Amino acid sequence: MTKLVSFPSGEEGGDLDWFATAALFDDVAAFILRHVADDQAKRDVTAGAASGYVFIGDLPEPDQTNVLTALRDEFPDHVDSVIYPPDVVSSMDDVEIFVARAKSLAQLARKSIALRDNPGAMSDGKS
Repeated sequence: MTKLVSFPSGEEGGDLDWFATAALFDDVAAFILRHVADDQAKRDVTAGAASGYVFIGDLPEPDQTNVLTALRDEFPDHVDSVIYPPDVVSSMDDVEIFVARAKSLAQLARKSIALRDNPGAMSDGKS
């Protein structure tokens, strides 16, 4: 089953969506949850993750910014050290595909932050 992490884009109906298998999604949801401080938001993320989605745009501030920043800045190292550590990747075929897919989440976080800081950037046809 495919699961969803949705990032705010700063535009109505223009969210940035990232899809993953259950195992990778569960790791991502746990990472996101560690960066949420608001108790209600934690409950919402937990409930959404159990149903297969996390909408980062629904998080209150400063949690939304904290999660986006952590995904952008910390998640790539988390992928290398926790999700796909060296002892795991040494026994995997085509590991670079899996690692790149996981790290693409950081790229979407970077894009989401840029679009929030520059509303309307998606409407010029560039993505």
